[in-house]
Amino acid sequence: MLRSKTRWQPAQIDPDRCRKLSKELNIHPTVARMLIRREIDDAVQAKRFLNPRLDDLYDPFLLDGMHEAVERIHRAIRQGEKILVYGDYDADGVSSTSLMIMVLRQLGADVDYYIPNRFREGYGINKEALQLAKERGFQLIISVDTGISAVMEAGFAKELGLDLIITDHHEPPETLPDALAVINPKKPACSYPFDKLAGVGVAFKLATALLGRVPEELLEIVALGTIADLVPLVDENRVFATYGLKRMNLREHVGIAALLEVSGIDQDVSAGHVGFSLGPRINASGRLDSANQAVDLLVTKNWEQARLIAEELNLMNRERQQLVEEMAEEAVAEVEASPERHRHVIVVAKEGWNVGVIGIVASRLVEKYYRPVIVLGVDEESKMAKGSARSIAGFDMYKALTACRDLLPHYGGHYMAAGMTLPTDHLPSFHDRLTALAKEWLAPEDYTPLTVPEEELTLDQIQPQLIDQLQALAPYGMGNPTPLFVVREANITRVQLIGQQKQHLKLYLEAGGHHMDAVGFRLADLAQEMAPYAKVQLLGELQMNEWNGKRTPQLLIRDLSIPHLQVFDWRSNRVQLEWLSGIEEESYRFICAKSCSQPQLIAEKGPNRVIFWEDLEIDRWEEKAREAKNFVFVDPPPSMELFIRGLSYCREAERLYFIYGDADFDDLLVKVPTREQFKRLYQALAGKGTISISRHMPSLMRVTGLQKRPLSFMIHVFEELGFLRIEQGLIHVDPHPIKKALTESKLYQRQLAREQVLQTLVYSSYRELCNYLLTNVKFKWHLGGKNNGLQREDSGDSRFSASGNSV
Repeated sequence: MLRSKTRWQPAQIDPDRCRKLSKELNIHPTVARMLIRREIDDAVQAKRFLNPRLDDLYDPFLLDGMHEAVERIHRAIRQGEKILVYGDYDADGVSSTSLMIMVLRQLGADVDYYIPNRFREGYGINKEALQLAKERGFQLIISVDTGISAVMEAGFAKELGLDLIITDHHEPPETLPDALAVINPKKPACSYPFDKLAGVGVAFKLATALLGRVPEELLEIVALGTIADLVPLVDENRVFATYGLKRMNLREHVGIAALLEVSGIDQDVSAGHVGFSLGPRINASGRLDSANQAVDLLVTKNWEQARLIAEELNLMNRERQQLVEEMAEEAVAEVEASPERHRHVIVVAKEGWNVGVIGIVASRLVEKYYRPVIVLGVDEESKMAKGSARSIAGFDMYKALTACRDLLPHYGGHYMAAGMTLPTDHLPSFHDRLTALAKEWLAPEDYTPLTVPEEELTLDQIQPQLIDQLQALAPYGMGNPTPLFVVREANITRVQLIGQQKQHLKLYLEAGGHHMDAVGFRLADLAQEMAPYAKVQLLGELQMNEWNGKRTPQLLIRDLSIPHLQVFDWRSNRVQLEWLSGIEEESYRFICAKSCSQPQLIAEKGPNRVIFWEDLEIDRWEEKAREAKNFVFVDPPPSMELFIRGLSYCREAERLYFIYGDADFDDLLVKVPTREQFKRLYQALAGKGTISISRHMPSLMRVTGLQKRPLSFMIHVFEELGFLRIEQGLIHVDPHPIKKALTESKLYQRQLAREQVLQTLVYSSYRELCNYLLTNVKFKWHLGGKNNGLQREDSGDSRFSASGNSV
């Protein structure tokens, strides 16, 4: 058995609705299912989704406050007033700032921008920056991607005589800032049709209203901020992403083109490239120093300047990555030091942690532990902690912080991510409050990640036509996730490690005469955990593999499981001590003889994890074997009877490892002589009376046709039965022995039992071993397929497979 990392819960879709949409649009039923899952269940909506158009964008004046904002900005431009764009330091804020600067310059405005320093000023509009703007002669301030919570700051701006226009997309507080205009699709009074815009999306709507047209030349910047901010790629965001990515592929925007070059992206740009390559490099400047460099990159029209800035951002990103690694290690150490304290919610804080990357560290901890996580950097002088939060499904982080607002001077964010500031002496109460909420809101299963596949498919259903149609749903991202599919009951016909360091896994699959490859990047370690001929369940992304002009379907593995007992045939006289020593999991038990071939193993693993064959005679297996999942047979059993009895205690077994060799059988015969051979030897001896063993052994060998070793064994069996006695190298045959069966000899019985073990468990092929388990073990196994998948009757749908050196 091999357990999956996540819970797979396929989407439940009404088949009638699916068939109806598939027929209306002439699309693959799987694509129809995917559309319905994304709440697109009529033909009109589906056509808009599959064929996004700029004409589908909404009228920007539907946003509350837009008329007032446009009128004031145009007046400022006409009167030559100085306008300040006040932005934020993340990729969305940088994109929003750059876009607004470019539009206002295009309109002839006297404009500059200001982005607060993350370390000195923190997030959002601050009074000191407003005071500085007033002193520098600015009369109008336009915030982008920030300001919705700036109630006090908006009042201060009014006192200074500054007009403030706020454009934002974050969750609004109960009381809105008293600004000249507040543009936010999430405002309670706003009836805009789509409230999932990123900050740059809101800025783009303002730009559209100001220009009186859709500024297509800015769509690359809109796509950059929208995708990087992880807003749902549906509705207007889908239009922005689709057209923005197309423009990125033209490489006409010098700043983005330079960033693509230093990122090593020389193919068509995807949403993944933006999210994992461009976004982090844009963010790097604001995380380590000032975000101004990133803005300069996006607004410049000079290629040489763009290239220099892009290289600087690339270096900053490498520095950021190293910093994240170091901080993540320290954060993990804190969690591991107090695991019970962090059982429900993880809250870690430390002086010296860079607040620019704590959000990334929080994401790392969510990936590792799958808990709501808050990571805080502590200022040594002020004793204030500034943190970033990342959540999991079922735990509304913004709602949780709101429940703790009496402890938090500042906070804001979304369901899944947020930021906050609080005094360090509030940290214990803050952690306690969040833990109580987690206990109330989350069930035990919520702490295992949930994956929602689009559908379960068989290999014969995975055709190029389906994969080609899936491309119509791209670009993928939040709200329109990359489609994942489950492939069940596929046979692994071959396992291969690929890549320069052999760090990737490739599986060759077969089912019903159909074949397909599956590739798992950085999953090479799993090769040792699966039997080559197991039945595997795979969760992955479908794609076309193009090689030498041939296109074939391929599955990119995201998760996998083998839901049946596996047998690993590693029988050899060369015991893999390194592997054995490395097993520290409590689920493993090591089965040995008391005269163990690996005595150091017994000492190393301790008495609770080692089970002796001899203990079966006194019923000491039950307690040790009851809850174990994996059993390693270090030594073969004394008899098949004990082997079968021992397996009856392995009720929860997921894996069986056979790692012994035949060295322990050197003193035994490979095959017990037949009754006819025993009879022939006795007749030869009976006619002699008394004979010398050494002198007559050659003649006995000629008469019986046997070698010395089996002859010696047979003579000792006769001695045990009383048919003869041996004294000083002479055999004295009893002329009138009491008739006895060979089976009354313990030596004969022992040899017979060990021969069964030798033939069944030592010299057998892995297929023969499986067949024995199928037909003889108490659990009653039976063949489940030509790949040697086996099924146990008493355990539902569990399966059994084997792998071995002989394959």
